[in-house]
Amino acid sequence: MCPLSRSAASPGQGNLCLLLGFLLIMSSSLSGAQPPPFKQFAPTESGLTHLAIHNKTGEVYVGAVNWIFKLSSNLTKLRNHMTGPVVDNEKCYPPPSVQSCPHDLAQTPNVNKLLLIDYDQNRLIACGSTSQGICQFLRLDDLFKLGEPHHRKEHYLSSVAESGTMSGVIISSPHSTTSKLFIGTPIDGKSEYFPTLSSRKLMENEENADMFSFVYQDEFVSSQLKIPSDTLSKFPAFDIYYVYSFSSEQFVYYLTMQLDTQLTSPDASGEQFFTSKIVRLCVDDPKFYSYVEFPIGCTKDGVEYRLVQDAFLAQPGRQLAKSLGISENEDILFTVFSQGQKNRATPPKESALCLFTLRRIKEKIKERIQSCYKGDGKLSLPWLLNKELACINSPLQIDDNFCGQDFNQPLGGTSTIEGIPLFIDKDDGMTSVAAYDYHGNTVAFVGTRNGKLKKILVNSVNPSRPAVLYEKVTVSKAGNPLLRDMLFSPDQQHIYTLTDKQVVRVPVESCEQYTTCGECLGSRDPHCGWCVLHNVCSRKDRCERAGEPQRFASDQRQCVELTVQPRNISVTMSEVQLVLQAHNVPDLSAGVNCSFEDYVETEGQIQGGHIFCLSPSIREIIPITRNKGDKRVVKLYLKSKETGKKFASVDFVFYNCSVHQS
Repeated sequence: MCPLSRSAASPGQGNLCLLLGFLLIMSSSLSGAQPPPFKQFAPTESGLTHLAIHNKTGEVYVGAVNWIFKLSSNLTKLRNHMTGPVVDNEKCYPPPSVQSCPHDLAQTPNVNKLLLIDYDQNRLIACGSTSQGICQFLRLDDLFKLGEPHHRKEHYLSSVAESGTMSGVIISSPHSTTSKLFIGTPIDGKSEYFPTLSSRKLMENEENADMFSFVYQDEFVSSQLKIPSDTLSKFPAFDIYYVYSFSSEQFVYYLTMQLDTQLTSPDASGEQFFTSKIVRLCVDDPKFYSYVEFPIGCTKDGVEYRLVQDAFLAQPGRQLAKSLGISENEDILFTVFSQGQKNRATPPKESALCLFTLRRIKEKIKERIQSCYKGDGKLSLPWLLNKELACINSPLQIDDNFCGQDFNQPLGGTSTIEGIPLFIDKDDGMTSVAAYDYHGNTVAFVGTRNGKLKKILVNSVNPSRPAVLYEKVTVSKAGNPLLRDMLFSPDQQHIYTLTDKQVVRVPVESCEQYTTCGECLGSRDPHCGWCVLHNVCSRKDRCERAGEPQRFASDQRQCVELTVQPRNISVTMSEVQLVLQAHNVPDLSAGVNCSFEDYVETEGQIQGGHIFCLSPSIREIIPITRNKGDKRVVKLYLKSKETGKKFASVDFVFYNCSVHQS
């Protein structure tokens, strides 16, 4: 064990410690000093599927097969609630709990497919795969089951058991206790049972008969979209998978993946092709007249990325906003696509991180609506409209807020909305994304299919200033894929990641792993700067008096530089006055000492921008230079009296010519 103070060390011990120290420095510069292990939650019941984080308390809710968990922000388990297995058969419609069923029943695992926090009513909405896809309402505080509507056909959302395919958005109503739930789901060919997209009433009382009923319904039209039976008879495998959903301004958007009926032959044995779409509806359009969808993707160096894996709505930091020519409070969409249009379930690992501005998406949609209302072209939505309907000319004024009429709808885009490619990954396979603005810098966190988390700085869309991958962290030691749900803590100090086996809380930065100013500022991590007198890499808000001049360095050119005159002396010279000059240092009026590694410390005198120190006495030089040959190089440190930390160093040489005298 190395002593804390080298003055107590014997020479042999000192040499060993120097060697160990050198090895430590080498290993930390190659891999960074190891930050503390991440907090994690890994229940024995695996099969985790979804994550939700309370935006005030920071408490974490986890959906899984047969379970819902409530965790504290540091991932201690607080509550659990069992949702399955359930005695069921997916052919039973209605489910056996409502009506006896001729099919064989068995214990069936209940896969959590949707997990949403309903803040207005202080409850969790947890939708599963059993009983035709019914939902439970759980009290946020203790996961007490408030209700489980299951008697009416509107309560059955979809029996598909694949977890990452359903998406929902809650829209609160400021003037009513009834909110709306927009829900998108695959239906596995059962279009007579389930709409693929719908808008439902969220009642205050979980037992209210109107819970989950369509926002609007008459004999002709309702707040739902069904996959036509003609489409399913022609393409039995046709379905729509809902990857991500969000609301922005007065619209709800979905990113979906669906069978491309233009490229896939109706012959079931042929190869299947998929296309990604962005779908938009007006929040206040109960008849779904505003339905528009566009193909979406991005292209880099002639390679097309068309299989959407995940997306995240964010706002740009100052630098990215300037590069995009938009304001900092406009919405942008980070999106991960896999290459090509094949293999929805196991897409290629070649993937792209791309960026869309909502401004551009809205412009493209508005242009398409305007051209249709001029009578140009057709509605172009072959999966939904079994015959090609022509656009009808109409003198209506179409602005950004247009929400449709009972004609010229539903509408499909004829060209792909192309994103801006930011980063291409050919090795790990990107699976999830989250992003935020840190002090004007936009940082994207990207999960991979081999359990890594990539941190990418995105401050420009100009190819001359490309996105920078500045750190890669192993989240799953077993190499399990990071699932879509990746969310920040309310204070944005941590990001929660999810695999099917564990939830892991990762700090957004690990500045302390960088042990020198050059390493710290060379890392390109926008969270990190050098806290000069504490000699540590940290966030600015964790550095004492960081606002004062030269106490916090954020650029490599601001690292402290130290010179000494003379730079070397003979071992026979005692207590020589040394003149040190330090550049990029803050006010040192609290005093400094000069430290020859951990051997000798002498007081520094500060005069006129210079620091004067005495070299060691001959008696003190002996343990420093014994058995070191004709030259001994040591680190001469400046040590702050204010912090007790060594904050600058320079090489200093003791030479010993007597070893050459025979």
